[in-house]
Amino acid sequence: MSRTSRPSRRLVVVMLALWLPAGAGTTRVTATDTVLFSDDFSAGLARWDVVGESAVAVRDSGDSSHGPVLELTPNGDVLALVRGSDRWPRVRVEGDIRFPTDIDNYLGLAYYANESNGRWDFGLIYVKGNNGYLQANPHRDFNVSRLVYPESRALLRGPAAVETGVWQRFAYEVAGADVHVYVGPGTVPQMTFRADGQLQGRLGLQPRSVGGPVWVDNVVVREIDRLSYDGPPVPAITYTPQDLLTSWEMAGPLTATDDDIARHPARYDAWRRVTTDHRGAVVTGHDVDTHGPRTVAYYRTHIRPAAPGTVDLVFGTADDLAVWSNGRFQAFLSRQDAAWYDVHTNPAHPGRRLPLDLVPGDNDVVVRVRGGVYASGGFFARVVPG
Repeated sequence: MSRTSRPSRRLVVVMLALWLPAGAGTTRVTATDTVLFSDDFSAGLARWDVVGESAVAVRDSGDSSHGPVLELTPNGDVLALVRGSDRWPRVRVEGDIRFPTDIDNYLGLAYYANESNGRWDFGLIYVKGNNGYLQANPHRDFNVSRLVYPESRALLRGPAAVETGVWQRFAYEVAGADVHVYVGPGTVPQMTFRADGQLQGRLGLQPRSVGGPVWVDNVVVREIDRLSYDGPPVPAITYTPQDLLTSWEMAGPLTATDDDIARHPARYDAWRRVTTDHRGAVVTGHDVDTHGPRTVAYYRTHIRPAAPGTVDLVFGTADDLAVWSNGRFQAFLSRQDAAWYDVHTNPAHPGRRLPLDLVPGDNDVVVRVRGGVYASGGFFARVVPG
């Protein structure tokens, strides 16, 4: 569509209701088409807030059907955020994407972006071109945490493929804790993801820290009454947090280690409750800094065995861990390639195993983590018979 033939940007309210035939699942499109924002970048970046200004620019695409486009170039911590979008609780964000080079390319779809005292936290699903896929990759203190969500990946094939030099359509819907991502035509998302943590903030786009540039055009944000898709999760995963250790307290975050906390946990009077996510993960990236000074935290739980004896404490972890039991240091456990939610049931994801001798009653277990590590941010834990 040419620039001159684009539809008017005035607000319209149109109710859409598309039901699939019987047997096609529970997908529908039901949205209030109230346009909250639209930008074809003819006016530059006037309606965007930019982090990493040298990496965000408007350029001539050389394509008569697109003209000026947003170009995002990998260059450290970068964000382009829609100004005022933190006021919109349920939205659908749409746009056109093109990767102009054959380098590994990524576009991050950002949501709930917040800055506090120089720390940036936001949800992110990135779109990879060239044999592409979607991957959940929330950022905490601008650090990636995709290794805590390795199962949240979807291949992009067929009409959803993202090819070098070819424009493709993308959309993502955000409503409460749920984020649905669409690439190409169709009414079924390629990925559904359930967020945790902050559920309010700005919407935007981000290039990955490596790879080639990405072009974006025709960004439109619409208000929605509810998510278009109400079928089963994509990919379909059943989590069993009830099988994991999910009752935790935290000491910190601290600017330096203080292992007396782990040796004498009952003496420390500032433990505070930590809520695991819906999968059962302790998301440490919420608590410790990556770029800031407060990089240390201690996590405490209690294990009450049916009878004294030896058990294995099993971790799926994207963090380096130090573990104490009843005040005695047990081991250092190195971080893994990924922290898997099914560490306790899937032989392909064996985790780190630590034998523990338990006494009758409550056994105090303390785990120390340290931030400042790239691509970290969480662990799963489970007790299994020794």
